[in-house]
Amino acid sequence: MQTPTPSDPIASFWAAARALYQRMRASLGAPEAIAQRRHIERETLAAMRAWLRPIEALVRKLIFIEAAALAREPQAPRLAPVQRATPCFRKATLEPQKRVPSLRIWPRDPPMPARIRQLGLPLLVRDIYRERARDARSRQLNMVRFMRPSEPLRIARRIEALARLLEKPTSAIRRLAKKLRAAPLIALKIALAPWPRSPHADPHLQGDVGGHTYFSAYNFCPNTS
Repeated sequence: MQTPTPSDPIASFWAAARALYQRMRASLGAPEAIAQRRHIERETLAAMRAWLRPIEALVRKLIFIEAAALAREPQAPRLAPVQRATPCFRKATLEPQKRVPSLRIWPRDPPMPARIRQLGLPLLVRDIYRERARDARSRQLNMVRFMRPSEPLRIARRIEALARLLEKPTSAIRRLAKKLRAAPLIALKIALAPWPRSPHADPHLQGDVGGHTYFSAYNFCPNTS
């Protein structure tokens, strides 16, 4: 772990984020114990989220600061892609309970605009197939909601995802840098994302990190017209 120095504020920010995470662990307990719980009361769940949200926002912005600096560096020339043989068997998808917990590090794509439903039954063949596809998608979403992990397990996964990022953020930094090269305007969305309100947040730390975030976004895409 890099030792923070006065000339390296980013390392100091990471150290502060890890210290805040340790305070959260001391307050909430280990994620393994939380995952074994069958139910979490509403007040306890709100207290857990009040701990998680500011740390998640802090880690996202720190990853962005480092990713923006990495994305500005000149890339090495790409090598010719290697043609790999098609596997005989499809790679098995892990069950939701066995997947490695992860934290989303860039904002979601905006939802599709609202559509105007036609009155009456569809008459054209394309409309009929479109309605069938929508019905199938609706059934799939209902099934996903039914198979959604329990609230204690989801909280435990968020804690584990934070631990993974705080221990080894390099992979997430590289992924976000690649995303920024492909979609530079994401930098503004990340920089302008508001801090969540929480009694456990450090306003001075958020102010310092926010300033570095805006500076990184401006340097990455200075022309916002």
